Amino acid sequence: MSVSSSPQPAGQPLWVGSIDSSALADFERFVQEVHTEDGTPAFSEQTLVEVRKAASASGQKSQQQPVSFWLSEQGQLHALAVILPPTDQAAGTIEAAVAPSYRGRGLGRKLADALATYLADNPGEFNLWAHQIRGEAGAEPTAHAEHLASALGFRPVRDLRKMALALTDSSREKIKDAAVAASLPQGLELTTFVPGEDDAAWLELNAAAFANHPEQGSLTQADLDERVNSDWFRAEGFFIARDGKDFAGYHWTKIPAGQHEEGEVYAVGISPAWQGKGLGRALTLAGMNYLAQASAEGESLEKIALYVDAENVAAVKLYESLGFEPETIDIMYTAQFPADSSSDH
Repeated sequence: MSVSSSPQPAGQPLWVGSIDSSALADFERFVQEVHTEDGTPAFSEQTLVEVRKAASASGQKSQQQPVSFWLSEQGQLHALAVILPPTDQAAGTIEAAVAPSYRGRGLGRKLADALATYLADNPGEFNLWAHQIRGEAGAEPTAHAEHLASALGFRPVRDLRKMALALTDSSREKIKDAAVAASLPQGLELTTFVPGEDDAAWLELNAAAFANHPEQGSLTQADLDERVNSDWFRAEGFFIARDGKDFAGYHWTKIPAGQHEEGEVYAVGISPAWQGKGLGRALTLAGMNYLAQASAEGESLEKIALYVDAENVAAVKLYESLGFEPETIDIMYTAQFPADSSSDH
């Protein structure tokens, strides 16, 4: 498969299966093309991790072995949907995208029809994401995605905000000053993550910090390995607050490959024992200061971005106080299959 840069007639057959190692590079190019055009990723980090694990030469398997649907012509990938099946611990995940130059041709509808058939034959709870495209150009495709989600029987349950802070000479200085002022609570030391040495302690901390957030809190050693081995990983930007040998909190930053203008507050996790003591703000600012001074592909970053649940009012207020402004909203829809026949329609 490869991504096409010029329009072709839409008569593609639908393929169903797994993306293997021979097609992984084309999948990555498709993902990058969509991200570059839309200004927002069409597939979550966990979906990317599972696809890469399934396609790896090691044949590493997981409970959520991805199922992919794609439309292509002469080896050119035009549209793609990826399903992570549900497990005993987590609902399934569905994400999809159409190549920018092939939108408005009914390919989204074809994917939706294929998904409907799959869901009819595979019972369980599923979450479907509609990732908002940045700017005015995103209004129509976002509306189409919301319509297709409703047609499949999904209902909206979660709003995930993307917030961003522009990096200027002035904002860099403000971030630096704020980071210096926001010292760690007494007894803690700020260090960076050491792959291979800190894995177990970090996984334990992450599970405790996100006990009520299974999507993040259920990360495994294999999930961590996949991220550490990714092309965006920088240990210098993975901050750990240590209480002796124990981990009190962390701030993992991310500079996505091919997106050198943007750095991300990827994840901030605080041990329950240290919550409410100012550690979250101090770690957030430490990572922000790193991103404000960092560069990618020889260029300084233009902004810092993060994702936060709209219902997490305290976090939203914290980020607003640090200068972040709303950019896009991703909507998560959920549904149980087969549908509950006792529910009202």
